[in-house]
Amino acid sequence: MRIVCQKCAAAYAIDDKLITAKGVRAQCPRCRHLQLVRRDPSAAPAPAPQPPVTLTPVSGAGAAPAPNPADDLFGDFGAPPPAAAPAPTPARSEGAAGSDLFGDFGAMPASAPASSPPVDPFADLGAPAAARGPAAAEDPLLDFLGPPPSAPQGLEARAERPAKPAAPKPPATAGCRACQKPLTDSFDQALGICDDCRQPGAAQVPPAAASRPSAPAASADSLPPMADLGAGPSSGGGAQDPQPEPRGGARVPISTDIIPDMGPEPRSGARGSAPQLGAEPRSGPRAAPVRTSAAQHGGRARGGRGGLVAGLVGLVVVGGGVGGYFLYQQQQTARRDEGPPPAPAIPDAVQAVLPRWKLKYLEISGTSAERLAQGQQQLARDERFGYAEAEESFQQALLLDPTSDAAIAGYVQALALGRGARMDDATFQEARALLLAAESRSGRTAPLLLAHANLLLARSGQPEQARPLAEELLARAELPDAQKAEAHLVLGRTWLSSSRELARSHFDSAQKLAPDIKRLHYYRALAHASGGEYSAALDTLRERLEANPKDWESLALTARLYQEVGEPGEARKLYEARVKAEPGELRALLPLAMLRYQSEGSAAGAVRELRALLRNRARYDAPEVAEVLVHLAAAERTAGSQDAAAKSAEEALRLVKDLPEAHLQLFLVALGRRDAEKARAHLPGFRGQLEDGALEKVLEGRLLLLEKQPLVALEAFQAAVKLDARRLDAQLLAGVAAASAKRRDDAFRALHQALQSDPLRLEPRPVMSAYWVRPRETVDGVEGVILALAEGPEDPSPLLYEGLLRFHQHQLDAAERHFRGVLEVDANNAGALAYRSLIALQRGAVADARRLGERSAAAGRQMPVSHLALGLARAESRQVEPAKRALRDALALAPTLLSAQARLANLESPQGKAAAKDTLVKVVGLDPAYLPAKRMLYLLER
Repeated sequence: MRIVCQKCAAAYAIDDKLITAKGVRAQCPRCRHLQLVRRDPSAAPAPAPQPPVTLTPVSGAGAAPAPNPADDLFGDFGAPPPAAAPAPTPARSEGAAGSDLFGDFGAMPASAPASSPPVDPFADLGAPAAARGPAAAEDPLLDFLGPPPSAPQGLEARAERPAKPAAPKPPATAGCRACQKPLTDSFDQALGICDDCRQPGAAQVPPAAASRPSAPAASADSLPPMADLGAGPSSGGGAQDPQPEPRGGARVPISTDIIPDMGPEPRSGARGSAPQLGAEPRSGPRAAPVRTSAAQHGGRARGGRGGLVAGLVGLVVVGGGVGGYFLYQQQQTARRDEGPPPAPAIPDAVQAVLPRWKLKYLEISGTSAERLAQGQQQLARDERFGYAEAEESFQQALLLDPTSDAAIAGYVQALALGRGARMDDATFQEARALLLAAESRSGRTAPLLLAHANLLLARSGQPEQARPLAEELLARAELPDAQKAEAHLVLGRTWLSSSRELARSHFDSAQKLAPDIKRLHYYRALAHASGGEYSAALDTLRERLEANPKDWESLALTARLYQEVGEPGEARKLYEARVKAEPGELRALLPLAMLRYQSEGSAAGAVRELRALLRNRARYDAPEVAEVLVHLAAAERTAGSQDAAAKSAEEALRLVKDLPEAHLQLFLVALGRRDAEKARAHLPGFRGQLEDGALEKVLEGRLLLLEKQPLVALEAFQAAVKLDARRLDAQLLAGVAAASAKRRDDAFRALHQALQSDPLRLEPRPVMSAYWVRPRETVDGVEGVILALAEGPEDPSPLLYEGLLRFHQHQLDAAERHFRGVLEVDANNAGALAYRSLIALQRGAVADARRLGERSAAAGRQMPVSHLALGLARAESRQVEPAKRALRDALALAPTLLSAQARLANLESPQGKAAAKDTLVKVVGLDPAYLPAKRMLYLLER
């Protein structure tokens, strides 16, 4: 029977006896296409089935061992079954096989020895249906395949039949398509052409008959192999199959000499026609292999290789796409299983503050964004109380959202601008840790850098650290104008103490970028004041107050400048005007009371005013009432009422826990009572909170002296001198501490240094402060200790240094007595003569002061204080030129003697105002708390 592969259109001939009534499934040895082969209904009935000899089923168990791969190219597809009944096939339904895409490439049976018979590629896939039983006869696969396809026309082949007895010749059923002669031979019938027409010398086939037949119609009998799934449409009418390669081993013999060209097999969809293949050449004693013409073969070989490559590429692409799809689905499933990504870890610095802030704000309404916006609005007010409110709002915003770095930036900004130098070390370090944590999450953003720079300026007092941060901000081109203005403001503040011109330049730039910055007037006034231009500073602040009378920061700075230049009455007028405009305004009434006891020396009057404020305490909040109570305690202690002062401070602590100002007042009360235990209890309450770190060391040393620890106290006083060399009280107390430890040499060394220091200033003092310490209070109560170092009545040193201590305690009579005692032992003691001259000058005895000064300068030519005393006495006697000479001599010995510089500039001002101003500005630059020089500058401008 003539068989055409529906995949590659290769034609073969097989024995009709091998085809059962139901048909057989055969696999093409060239393209391995699996299809169902049915018996030709027009052919003669097949004889009784014989045991298959050369046929090998493509699949199924029970197959005989396959031929040696060296002898049979297709031997690995199975071997023919033995003559005996085959072994039962494993249970596998045809439906399952049909659904398995790779079912045709299952496990291969073991190879057979080389003597095995050759394999027929179109053999039945199993034993005959009758041999397999009724279950196998009712094959569901064969039921749905439909009727057998019509016999294809075209390529023909004949397989060599095994030797068998001669059979009767079937009757002619059709005519030769070339010569129309009836065909009686079954093989000729299968080919559709007689043997004579197949010979090379036969007559040419008519054009109609020789034309290429159409491909057989598609049928359900076709079972496409896996390769079809990856084939794509070919260009140019279809790809050609590759050139068959001769291989050794047993082959299915073909008995035809010529295989006519076959038409392409129809496919569903837009695809190229299938390639046509001839039978592969076989080796062995059988018939010669069937080949196509050389021209057809060459073209098909080249096109076939391309089709194979295209099929492989398509298979890879499809496989990769399928694999990628399944990988994507697996990843998506894994992501769903993992759930949402974990929230970022909260830094340790943020976790450290959250519990404490939660206790402060037990109930918080709104969202973090709302609290953040509220804090920004409060911060924009540029007011002291606005900064405090903003600080709380930003704390609440961070509590609601611990990941908000904007809340951290706002909190630190409010902290730096609101508290300033009053910020304690613990709060400062905590704020820096929060900034570093925020920068690690969000990077060096502009709000964080601005907050960091303001924090450094507020607490550390080292502009060199804040300046690079502001310069980094200005280097960013995308920075908004508002933030650029803030950066210029920071840079201007860093230059306030060293270059007022640079400071003014940056303030001008800030004003151009953001004219509405309220703090700009404040810092511009500071720039004028640092240059000694107090009139210009006051004019700048006055302009600001005219535009906004409720700018309390500008009002406070104006009042402070008036006090520094020796005009406390003008400061009082400012606050009284605000009281008239707003009766009962605490921000005006409280400074008026502070002026009473801190500048005007009227502690009793301050007590009356503060008690009057407390009678209306219901109008104020608890922190405001606590502030009034602290100032009441300070005024009562200054007036000498220690018990009332302690009571007021304790009440303030009950209203506001851990209020540092209240702890300071209680510490000073306990120190005056010599109660070391209570003083020690209150020391931690204000440690790190004062505006003056050197003052803290001095107070700690005083407590150590009270606790009988003189050597530890000596270290504290020495540390205070290192922090601030202007603190003459720390030098005196260091001598007292050494004297308490019976260390005579150390005591006299420290006291001699104090003797050579400026006698007109004991310590730097602010004009007004919430941490009030009375003048000379640090050296009270330590008298008598130095006298214990005397080695006899002829020892003048203890008397000299005890007189020095009493002079700075402002006990002038006791000091005069001790200096006289020194002169009785040593009549030419320059130190005793100089201080006696200064005492006479304070008492108004100018002639005595000049006489004592001349004796001191003659006896102590290398002692600066002797020339200073002489110069001051001559200046009061209106001996200008001799006074100048004496003061220059003092400065030659001690260039940092500020009293001599200020007085010399005052004497030179009538002849050269510019030179005098330069000298005074230099003095103010060295010591901004030196008020006599500021007074002189103010008078020069007027």
